[in-house]
Amino acid sequence: MGNAELARNEAPVAGIAPGLSLYLELLRLLAATEVVLFHINGFALLGGHRAVWNAFGHEAVVVFFVLSGFVIAFAAQTREKTPRAFLISRLTRIYSVAMPCLVATVLFDRIGQALVPPLYDGLVTDGSALVRLVLGSLFLNESWSVSAQMFSNTPYWSIAYEFWYYMIFAGLFYFRGWMRVLLTALACLVAGYKILLLFPIWALGWGVYRWSQSHKVSPALGLLLFLQPALVLYLDDSLSWTRHASEWLAGLMGQGNWRVGLSWSRYVLTDTLLGLSMAAHFIGAQALSPWLERTLRPFAKPVKWLTARSFTLYLLHQPVMLLAGAMLITLGVPLLGSWTVFAATWGTVLAVAQVSELQKHRLKPLVVWLLDWPERQLTSRRAAVPAE
Repeated sequence: MGNAELARNEAPVAGIAPGLSLYLELLRLLAATEVVLFHINGFALLGGHRAVWNAFGHEAVVVFFVLSGFVIAFAAQTREKTPRAFLISRLTRIYSVAMPCLVATVLFDRIGQALVPPLYDGLVTDGSALVRLVLGSLFLNESWSVSAQMFSNTPYWSIAYEFWYYMIFAGLFYFRGWMRVLLTALACLVAGYKILLLFPIWALGWGVYRWSQSHKVSPALGLLLFLQPALVLYLDDSLSWTRHASEWLAGLMGQGNWRVGLSWSRYVLTDTLLGLSMAAHFIGAQALSPWLERTLRPFAKPVKWLTARSFTLYLLHQPVMLLAGAMLITLGVPLLGSWTVFAATWGTVLAVAQVSELQKHRLKPLVVWLLDWPERQLTSRRAAVPAE
């Protein structure tokens, strides 16, 4: 299923009210965990079964998108005040996890499929692995009519969405005049219609951050706004809003155009509704920040520790859980209703995060070198031209 670096991808930082900052970290961890539980319990061979508490994987990605827009807007406003600083931070963050996860996905799939082939039915894609890796590394795997799954790594789709949201945001936020129009249009042109359909959801987080700088709501109203997503999700589940909206849109567009043409954006109607609900939720969380700080302070250290590794959890969990499940099945280890697979997945992810997500500072010099390469080439060519 993101950010979304959804958010799934960028931790809240100091400067936001402490209670809100800690809550956003907890929310990111919970959303990533929900996506993991959603995927694990979708595989009967892994001992999983669908229940209310593990049925909102796609909705968790919508949460990531709104959260990502909020946090990225804050980061750009406070510490990434130039487009260069923004690009260095974003590229370092996303590539430190994306590239190791792509390589690990290929390796894990080969091992797992050799052990328990039926577990990978419909997941390990055909065609050129090299082409898929190139598309995935450039985040073009969901552009326009392309929808290339990264082998068994279903959640990777949202990283392509997030990446181009960053580029669109950079064009809109850092530039003015014709340069703003040119760069934003270029990012939109590369991203394509599917990604653009969900951009307003991501932009809701940006809008809430800007609004919150000059507006506040009362704690009473804040509590209502904070709690209302539970009602929205309940009504969606009990009244089948997503199914009805999808059937209407599919009837309007045609089943093929809806499912294949829109791909992961096919739930845009109810995703937008949930995005609005989460934007209001963030406003409520801000109003309740003092209470959230008092409530969550005892859990701050473990929450921060786990959240620092949640991008890897989100982006790598499906290949890891399939490999872990294949190995446990081969060894005859009881799956205990998929909880053994869940534990093995978390353990593996924590190990991988040590050499990916937690080592992003080591990638930064390479990103800086690559970004500065055109300027160095231009300077060296100018220096090589003899004076008249």
